[in-house]
Formats: sequence, C-alpha cells, structure tokens
Amino acid sequence: MVKYVVCAGSQAEAQAWARLHNIPQQQCLYAGSLRGIEGLRDFAVVRLRGFFGRPDRGDIEGCLLRNELKRRSPLHDRRGDGG
Repeated sequence: MVKYVVCAGSQAEAQAWARLHNIPQQQCLYAGSLRGIEGLRDFAVVRLRGFFGRPDRGDIEGCLLRNELKRRSPLHDRRGDGG
C-alpha cells in the first residue's frame, strides 16, 4: 500500500490535509523527522505550504530523494545482459 509522506509545517496541518482528502491516517506519514521517513520505498510525496518555511526542509528533501533512488526501477534488467 502506498503511503503518503505529507511534508507540512506541522502534524496538525498534515492531518487536516488527510481529512480533507478522505485519506486514512494510517496511510499518511507526517515528515516530522528524518528517522520517520528514512528507508521508505512505496510512497507518494505531498508538499504543503507550511513545509517550505521549515529550517530542516533541505534535510527532508534529501532523504526523500535518497529513498526514491533506492526504489526498484520498473525497467530493472533482470537478466543482466542489458536487453
């Protein structure tokens, strides 16, 4: 199941977004710290206005990028022959 990583200014803002869009809380993850989002594989990112003023925004964006790079590519070469 895809998790929504909600990048917001506060957890309350993230929860309000989830309620507004009828997304169950267990499917949403507030990006409040690197520890909470590090290593995720199956996720979609939502960036809310409050996130852009956070002092740790760069760290969180970097963590999300690393997670995306670690995802298994749908174009993965299973045979190893480049074909």
